[in-house]
Amino acid sequence: MKNIVVDNDCAFLITDRLTRKYVCGVDIAEGFLIISKTLTVFTDARYFYQAKETLKKVGIECLLYKGEADLKIYLNGLNVSTLLLDYRKTTLYEHEIYKTFGLEIKDGSHLLELSRSVKTKTELENVKRACAIAEKAYHVAIRSVKKGITETELKNKIETLMIEYGAHDIAFDTIVAFGANSAVPHHETGDAVLQDGQVILVDMGCKIDGYCSDLTRTAFFGQPSIRFLNAYTCVLMANELAEEQIKAGMSAKMADLIARDYLAENGYGDYFTHSLGHGVGLEIHEYPTLSPKSNATLTEGMVFTVEPGVYYDGEFGIRIEDTVVIENQSVKRLFTDDKELLIL
Repeated sequence: MKNIVVDNDCAFLITDRLTRKYVCGVDIAEGFLIISKTLTVFTDARYFYQAKETLKKVGIECLLYKGEADLKIYLNGLNVSTLLLDYRKTTLYEHEIYKTFGLEIKDGSHLLELSRSVKTKTELENVKRACAIAEKAYHVAIRSVKKGITETELKNKIETLMIEYGAHDIAFDTIVAFGANSAVPHHETGDAVLQDGQVILVDMGCKIDGYCSDLTRTAFFGQPSIRFLNAYTCVLMANELAEEQIKAGMSAKMADLIARDYLAENGYGDYFTHSLGHGVGLEIHEYPTLSPKSNATLTEGMVFTVEPGVYYDGEFGIRIEDTVVIENQSVKRLFTDDKELLIL
């Protein structure tokens, strides 16, 4: 269980399944978690008896939910004045219902973001295992490619390997981009056929016990041009500089600038079109975001990505992405592979 502390005059209503699992330590398919001085879960008759037994083992009360009136009566019985909601997950329709409870409504999402951004030893071990599986699957798959393979075929091979190597699920829909498709950072993998002289960009990850990994590598099939090689060298240097210089206590904005400024100084500033990174955990994109607009501060135990990129529309794209953790005040990379350009 996670200890999310709220003020005495507040109650936090959680509707998101992932967050319920994170706080309670067990997975309840449907229901409402209320965090106050204690933890209480409401769930309906379809899940109640199983959920009651599951939650009993971790010391959490489970109550039968028959409608919104049950929540209102329970919350009013807590003698609190404020209801916290996770605005990232609460719909407008739900918000309108909760407004009728007679409590002041506030956004509590930042409490959850801060808690989830710092990983426990067990959480970090799950991320590390997910990273090891993704790394292995990538290198086995990429060395098997032949001329004529499609993006979808390579994607399917990668995802199959991750499951074979022990992943519980994929972390997101794998991106495989050949040639000019690699210039689209979130390209939708399709039926493009690999030809000589093309970039192969792969963005992939898997899950262990719900925790994600995120890996992007860029390889080349055939003989790359000097222009491509120069761009790759700069992206790799931006990646390594950021991982070397990011420290605990640094602002996420400053972390982003390490890579961004280096690319700009070398003529690639206009071609780095996204943020440097994002938190990774139960979701593939979590707090913090490492971007020019971020207000976050990087702290010990945070897991996030470092993924500078350069994209020439209609020609090629390059992205090199590691999942990392701040450990002993500095960045520790959670992959072990050599990031020098792989030429196939």
